Amino acid sequence: MNRRQARRLRRRAVGVLVPALLLGGLAAPGSAADIPPQEPGVTLRSFDLQVPLTELCALKPGQTPNVDELKPVIDWHTTEDFGLTDHFLSQVIANIDIPEEGAYTFRLISDDGSRLLVDDQLVIDHDGLHSAEPKDGTVHLTPGHHPLRIDYFDNTAEQRLTLQWRPPGATGFTVVPNEVLSTDADVVRVTAPGQKECEGGLDTPGDGLPLDAVHPNYDLTDLRPAGFEPQVSALDWLPDDRLAVATWGGTDNVAGEVYLLDNVTGATGPDQVTHTRIAEGLNEPMGLAWADGALYVSEKHQLTRLVDTDGDEVTDIYETVAEWPYGGNFHEFAFGLLHADGSFYLNLSVAIDLGGATTDPQPAPDRGTTIRVDQETGEIDYLAGGLRTPHGIGWGPAGELFVTDNQGGWLPSSKLLHVERDRFFNHHTNPPGPFDDNPVTQPVLWLPQNEIGNSPSTPVHLTEGPFAGQLLIGDVTYGGLQRAYLEQVEGAYQGAVFRHTQGLEAGVTRVSVGPDGALYTGGLGAGGNWGQEGKLAHGLQKLTPNGGNAFDIHEMRATPDGFVLSYTQPLSQETADRLATAYQVDQWRYEPTADYGGPKLDQQTLQVTSAELSADRTEVTLTIEGLRTDRVVHVQSPRPFSSADGEPLWSTEAWYTLNALPAG
Repeated sequence: MNRRQARRLRRRAVGVLVPALLLGGLAAPGSAADIPPQEPGVTLRSFDLQVPLTELCALKPGQTPNVDELKPVIDWHTTEDFGLTDHFLSQVIANIDIPEEGAYTFRLISDDGSRLLVDDQLVIDHDGLHSAEPKDGTVHLTPGHHPLRIDYFDNTAEQRLTLQWRPPGATGFTVVPNEVLSTDADVVRVTAPGQKECEGGLDTPGDGLPLDAVHPNYDLTDLRPAGFEPQVSALDWLPDDRLAVATWGGTDNVAGEVYLLDNVTGATGPDQVTHTRIAEGLNEPMGLAWADGALYVSEKHQLTRLVDTDGDEVTDIYETVAEWPYGGNFHEFAFGLLHADGSFYLNLSVAIDLGGATTDPQPAPDRGTTIRVDQETGEIDYLAGGLRTPHGIGWGPAGELFVTDNQGGWLPSSKLLHVERDRFFNHHTNPPGPFDDNPVTQPVLWLPQNEIGNSPSTPVHLTEGPFAGQLLIGDVTYGGLQRAYLEQVEGAYQGAVFRHTQGLEAGVTRVSVGPDGALYTGGLGAGGNWGQEGKLAHGLQKLTPNGGNAFDIHEMRATPDGFVLSYTQPLSQETADRLATAYQVDQWRYEPTADYGGPKLDQQTLQVTSAELSADRTEVTLTIEGLRTDRVVHVQSPRPFSSADGEPLWSTEAWYTLNALPAG
């Protein structure tokens, strides 16, 4: 019996899921069983704002901190404690274990402003500019764990943040001790350089801030029956319109599952959906594909065919089709799975350390690649490389392969890539990958970190509706779906990305266009590092086109001296009258380095010298002075910006990756 025919009726335990505390929320008060595994101390996150503050501000959602550290207690006096010097905001997150019921008085000492919340309730408001002054607050607490959070900002000069308490029966204040403080254990503390931003007074969802609702062109439907809580890691369709769903973990906390769901297409709801588990014990599956009468799964270390021998659809044999290099690192995923013409396509991520840095040296060779696997022989063909966390893979407008990669070493921001044989996408490893000596291929799109993406996942190609021919891109941490318009300039793809929809129950790991034309989204959260703030750690929903045509930017096309912005509806007369001053444009570039992430470089504000409206009022041609290639160009149409029917623009911003200017 050869390796490919080996039967594995029970699988070894799955690898460690990505641990994290990056955007995690506050736990509910209660016993230790109610919260994730803990370790002593608190989590400190600091954000470099680079502008002076006079009071605490609300950070724009989805931003990666500059500093994320485990600290024993909250008693910090120096820039080394906070990791930044002047003009920053810090967040402290922990659980406090209360030994006995009673009134607890807390004292917050800070320079400058701060506030303390316990059980998500404000206990001390100590905001504003001031020196290291104390302020007290009392709260009645029951025994057990209670979530604790401090927000703090520093303007200039001295830094200070100390939390003391006076428990019942105590006569004086002392620093809250380490033995009653805890935070999530064994987390990946990912950080990123560069300036972070607070919400502005004029910012609104879709205009300076992420969207917060479902795009008007869709109706949202939940697809999870009561008690079904899949952490969705892969989706695919059977010929009979059933949906196959792979999970990291499920309702019964059984890792590495595959389910078949019926009654998900058409007019349906969670009460009509049925689900049957057909496989379990898989090693963190991240891709599913139906091919020639069977389901195939990409596990961390291999491609597996699910074989049913007795006709009940439950897997009896887990058949190994191919194995690829795998060193046992928690981050060595096999992302996605596409099938075409007798071959499978997927991405292999590299190993990383818990801090997010690329592991040096790599425990397994030839990672960070897009591969093709022969369905019959299992032979592996390495197509392209220089990838880090290539979470998403999908087909493009002409059947080409497109891949998303997540910010990290050699990736100052996340990006969308066009995969062709022998391309190198600039993520270096030790030892070098198979394509490291090849010329660097530029991204099709930069996805500016925290502005329009954070952890991009599946790209899907739309073939119907108002945006046919464009791509939608899911995101686990930024959340929702972003929309990409692509065009070919000088023989290579480039284009613009726009906000498209939010309003979903979880950050999006997988997106699939169903046989009914609806968009099916699978959600996943892994302690905060992969997971949208304030959302569930699991999810399954669909967005059904309702025939609407909301007022939105349709395309952004490059010209030799600017861009053409087309809209889904004619502009109003009021908007037309102010076009010359309506648009704000800036540009910048990125410089990949071995460091995690990277800042915007050579930022410039550009002048719009003319804005011409087409006769049908659906297109605006912008002439822009000072445009340069190898730049991201950000264009904003600030409100009021309305259609002829008075409808406000759904999202006012566009980010164009200008690798080349058209000739002419």
